[in-house]
Amino acid sequence: MANEKTPARFYVDSLVHDTDALNLLLKLFGAKRVALGSDYPFPLGEAEPGKLIESMGNLSAKDKTQLLSGTAHEFLRLNH
Repeated sequence: MANEKTPARFYVDSLVHDTDALNLLLKLFGAKRVALGSDYPFPLGEAEPGKLIESMGNLSAKDKTQLLSGTAHEFLRLNH
């Protein structure tokens, strides 16, 4: 969804509580630099982490997978 030519040099999380804010993060940083976020163990964020991402109809299945797990796996250098 974003400019994949120049990836951000840092990672951000998806816990923004708003689809417009998440769309802005994706536009600025790209799905490969946005990881699923939560406020666990504090009940400040989504009751079900990832529900906002899954509800966004403008995201492709590939972008949703990237946000929900792919970015974290790549950041942590885990095989997925």
